[in-house]
Amino acid sequence: MPLRACVQRSKGYYYQQFLIKVNNAVARWIYVIAGALLVAQPVSLVAQQVVCRELTACPLKSKIALDGKLDESIWKSAPKAANYTQVSPRPGENSDQRTEVSILYDDEAVYVGAMLYERHPDSIVKQLSPRDDFENSNTDAFGVSFDTYFDRQNATQFVVTAAGVQADGIQKFDGIDRSWNAAWHSRVAHNDSGWSVEMKIPYSALRFAKKDTQLWGVNFLRIIRRHRERSYWNKVSPAITNVVGQEGKLSGLAQIKAPLRLALLPYLSAYTEDYNGAKANTLNGGMDIKYGVSESFTLDMTLVPDFGQTLYDNRVLNLSPIEVRYDERRYFFTEGVDLFNKNDLFYSRRVGGTPVNSGKLSGNLDSNEVVVRNPLNTRLYNAAKFSGRTRSKTGIGIFNAVAAPASATVRDTLTGADRYLQTSPLTNYSVLVVDQALKNNSYISLVNTNVNRAENSYNANVSAVLFKFADKENRYGVSGSGDMSRLYLPGKTDVGYRGMLNFGKQRGNYTWSMQTKAISDRFNPNDLGYLDRNNIISAVLYNIYNTYKPFWKINTTYNKIGLEYYRSYNPDAFSKAAIHGNHVVTFRSFHTVGAYWDATPGVAYDYFEPRTRGRFYELPANNMFGGFISSDYRRKFAIDLEGSKRWFGSSDRHVQYAKFSPRFRFSEKLSAIYSLSKNAAYRDVGFVNKVNDSIYLGTRNLHTLTNSLSAAYIFTARMSLRLEGRHYWSQAGYSKYGLLGNDGKLTYGTGYSKNHDINYNSFNVFLNFVWQFRPGSEMSVVYQNSIYATGQALENSYSNDVTSTLQAPQSNSLSMKVIYYLDYHTLSHAFRRKEG
Repeated sequence: MPLRACVQRSKGYYYQQFLIKVNNAVARWIYVIAGALLVAQPVSLVAQQVVCRELTACPLKSKIALDGKLDESIWKSAPKAANYTQVSPRPGENSDQRTEVSILYDDEAVYVGAMLYERHPDSIVKQLSPRDDFENSNTDAFGVSFDTYFDRQNATQFVVTAAGVQADGIQKFDGIDRSWNAAWHSRVAHNDSGWSVEMKIPYSALRFAKKDTQLWGVNFLRIIRRHRERSYWNKVSPAITNVVGQEGKLSGLAQIKAPLRLALLPYLSAYTEDYNGAKANTLNGGMDIKYGVSESFTLDMTLVPDFGQTLYDNRVLNLSPIEVRYDERRYFFTEGVDLFNKNDLFYSRRVGGTPVNSGKLSGNLDSNEVVVRNPLNTRLYNAAKFSGRTRSKTGIGIFNAVAAPASATVRDTLTGADRYLQTSPLTNYSVLVVDQALKNNSYISLVNTNVNRAENSYNANVSAVLFKFADKENRYGVSGSGDMSRLYLPGKTDVGYRGMLNFGKQRGNYTWSMQTKAISDRFNPNDLGYLDRNNIISAVLYNIYNTYKPFWKINTTYNKIGLEYYRSYNPDAFSKAAIHGNHVVTFRSFHTVGAYWDATPGVAYDYFEPRTRGRFYELPANNMFGGFISSDYRRKFAIDLEGSKRWFGSSDRHVQYAKFSPRFRFSEKLSAIYSLSKNAAYRDVGFVNKVNDSIYLGTRNLHTLTNSLSAAYIFTARMSLRLEGRHYWSQAGYSKYGLLGNDGKLTYGTGYSKNHDINYNSFNVFLNFVWQFRPGSEMSVVYQNSIYATGQALENSYSNDVTSTLQAPQSNSLSMKVIYYLDYHTLSHAFRRKEG
């Protein structure tokens, strides 16, 4: 009989059982209603198919001046894409302003000319911003998306703001990847009728099939910031998640050929660093290579990569059993990796990340030895990506990287002699993805990842199949995956499994989904992927209702309510049942307010906090409520406010959170965002130690204060200065320790008294000057200051904490890096002109 069978059942237990029954009942009714809708409404579904407009591209016989003015006669005679429809704030209504777009092409590139008429030209907003950051700036913009294989799932987007700033990205049916960058040309001009844009997009920036006559998908986007208007040439509905699937057609492209897509990006970098008085100077050189292997596939390589100018991580004090997931900031690993990002099986921070054995040194040290150097990262020799999609819409992606061995330096305190302990052997990381796009935004994918280490360690492999199938109108869909992980340990193989299934309605104002997941206790993809926790069985029901058309004083609303049920996989035992909600309202004034809440009405059993398989901590019933206010970002001053509180039953245990974040736009060039947040957890309980088979948890007060400042001065559309600063202060003060019993409860007064107090500080400054002196080429100068300090003495004064933090060992570095873009097509034209 399970241990918990002897525990008295509270009212919360029966309420949990009630929630489970309600969940199951609602699920059954939704299946019945969904089936009835599918059977009873086939006519209405067909009637609501997406209308597909068509534009004909015009061949260009002579050169044009790329000045943004559109004063050549061919622009006036070329067919026009006009009559735009809003997607917000008034979906389905005509755009407030007139827009006309034409497309030309020659043997070298496709040209886009857009005239964006404006009845009040002095109302055009054109704040300068860094490249790719137009969505967060107060600026009008125009964009074009090309779906060159017309599969309605993948497109390449190019955007130019009214200030002339470029943005580009890879569009998928469920989002856009702004990390992708291409070399292309654009110019903007302003006149009494509004503003105009000219783009020249070389074929080397696109992938398309080898055909005499092309048929591409296309759509044009216009953003009028002062009205928060987004309008498209081919109508886009906000109730349909796939924007790419709502595109029009581009015809008329004939006899165009993809050039040899070969680009070299050599770099040269110089660094000077001072760490606590120890100075070092380095000079590095290397190269990135982009080679179009065929019309559809591209090989990206980085040789002797240099990531020294990467923005710092927002490090935190992590006392939980869950690994902190940091954002990838290295350019090579953010650009063009969407094909590899399946099911979190490729977490690129693993590549060149923390050495696999860096935390296991203590068992290899003599009593008189100390660690004097233990690298946090491994050096990469090289990395390569091969990716593309065939005419039959089969996507293939191959990733491979080789990391150098890493070693820690150990010093004998008696003799002063040093020796080295290997923390990571020579390691090869590889990923293979095969993704077949199907009709109706459906797909099936196969993924395999491998980590192979040279010696004295273990290897890892994960295989997975993923799928999504939707009906013709993309109203209903089913998706899921099955994964198997294998760890090849010395003398044995550890095998684990994961399965997920989701079914729901994905289109319309009201959507819902039912999700179930089972992850075995042995499933572990974390040698190359990311999984926050395994050993879970879950069932979740989501209900979402959104409104997109304005009514009364309200512009849009978002409402989501979810029911959750969790079990432990091994042992098979109940863990938690909860309900949560999220509600957001944006007013016609574009001020936004929101509220979020959750409730765990009965006792929950936490199988992760004890850090021991089969053991659990009994977590009291708890409830949380929070809300936020966000003012209109179009104004020169805007503010974000947020606060929440969590209560735990009748005890004085609770968690409070507050955030204050004003943002200032001093001019069209200078802007800044400040953020101050405070999180306080009183009488929190968490793991502190395991002694033999005894598990100890401590009662503690946690206080975290975060100050951050982000500012930018944009000199021109191609030159910017950016400042990022952050001070993170977190401390945990323990009042008592308890022995965890087999019933999940704590027994105090057992004699355990080790001090686990911790005071942690992370202080960072990042100053970056970037000059894009030609398309694809840039020079950057970076100054960085980093301080990380940890101790057991708890500071009660913020000023004292800052003073002691600034006195800790710190790193100061200054670097300069120049990247030059060399394109084969451009170079060959230059050589031919020189020979002529």
